Amino acid sequence: MDDRRAAQRSGSSSDDRRSFYRRNQTVKFPKGETILLQGDVPKCIYCIKSGVVEETNLTSSGNQQSIAYEIIGDIIPKSWAFSKSEKTLFDYTALTDCELYVISKEDFLTQLAYNYEFTKKMLNRLVVELMGAKLKLDALEKPHAGQKLLYTFRYLCVQYGTRLGMNAIMIQVPLTQQDIADSTGLTRETTNLELNKLRKAKIVTNDQKFYVVDFVKLNELIDDEFVPGSSLNLLPKK
Repeated sequence: MDDRRAAQRSGSSSDDRRSFYRRNQTVKFPKGETILLQGDVPKCIYCIKSGVVEETNLTSSGNQQSIAYEIIGDIIPKSWAFSKSEKTLFDYTALTDCELYVISKEDFLTQLAYNYEFTKKMLNRLVVELMGAKLKLDALEKPHAGQKLLYTFRYLCVQYGTRLGMNAIMIQVPLTQQDIADSTGLTRETTNLELNKLRKAKIVTNDQKFYVVDFVKLNELIDDEFVPGSSLNLLPKK
């Protein structure tokens, strides 16, 4: 009962996740620093207060293959946080300068058990991540380079986008052209060629290190029935 009351008290603000996270101390990791290594037994859960964390897998050839990115409000490592693994499944590295909340697993699980609003918001974020993973797989299966890039930008917008205006979505992850090439399996030369086509069509622009996408124009070129841009609760406003 004490755990239940503590969880309910900590969720009394308008944003239950933020209210809970802000009760915890933070730790900073500069860009490029390792946060967790594959095979580690975590001592705590981290929630991202600021910055972007890259999740990677070490291949047999010794290369780091990017799996996903974790942005503000995400927790790592999820598999351990939800007791689906005893160790960290991937490497976690600060893609940018990061500040992370340090949360005990016991406190996190108490919130999930007793704080309905916290659990609902956590579930909503996990559903968006699941949708993003499926959209990423859909993009990788496209047979042509141009299609791969269009569908990849849709996935990036849904999972990492923040709304700048009626049509403009900024991807919150600083991506290089090589990052996009690696994520699509295309060569850098082909990626550059297809990106230039999207720029000329005013579908994609660059805002410093961040890509901005005209989501309406993007969806007009995508040949399927799934149009996430029509659902306002998928992409938060900046």
